[in-house]
Amino acid sequence: MIQLINISKSFQYEEIFHQINFTFLDGHAYGLVGRNGSGKSVLLNLMTGFMTPDSGQVLIDGQVLGRDVDFIQDAGVSINQPEFMPAWTGYDSLMYLANIRKKINQKEVLWWVDQMGLTQAIHKPYKTYSQGMKQKMRIIQALMEHPKYLIMDEPFNALDEQSVELVQNIFKHFKSPQTTIIFTSHDQADITNIADTILPIEALKKGSSCPDNHEKHKS
Repeated sequence: MIQLINISKSFQYEEIFHQINFTFLDGHAYGLVGRNGSGKSVLLNLMTGFMTPDSGQVLIDGQVLGRDVDFIQDAGVSINQPEFMPAWTGYDSLMYLANIRKKINQKEVLWWVDQMGLTQAIHKPYKTYSQGMKQKMRIIQALMEHPKYLIMDEPFNALDEQSVELVQNIFKHFKSPQTTIIFTSHDQADITNIADTILPIEALKKGSSCPDNHEKHKS
């Protein structure tokens, strides 16, 4: 599980979080909601190790980020629309990532490519991809190693209606007692179709500390 303990974070003179506490439990899907600039992406960056809190601790399965480990382990992450090498093909980028940990092989990478409808484009340079195709690449790299934690910032952006439905179904099938999904979306339908727990950022800032304190719409 992921535990936020007395987390505070400010940028210049603006305090984003002040001593917030929350526990993200294994086996749950959390939908983070809030206005633009409320801190959704900041929260995701803090729990992955891409940002450090001004005070407090983030624990991943009991390990303290920044002390025991630098970054979250066994996680698929896409925050702030990460990019790939423009001149590389989509295939080259995905295989480069797959070869780092060697948890999956070429066949498994291409299976995800097919699932996301990128087979015809995967050997073309990334710089030629549409915004929707780039978003599918981000989703593939996050999912393809079957991580324990899936942390996604606006995963449905730039996707057409058919692709949104596809990704929603993939997320639903990804859910298990051993996995945790944490994602943001500006579309309430995306949240309600996937999330077990809806987590308003403003409620988190006011001191809610348990998932049971938030609206649940699925058993």
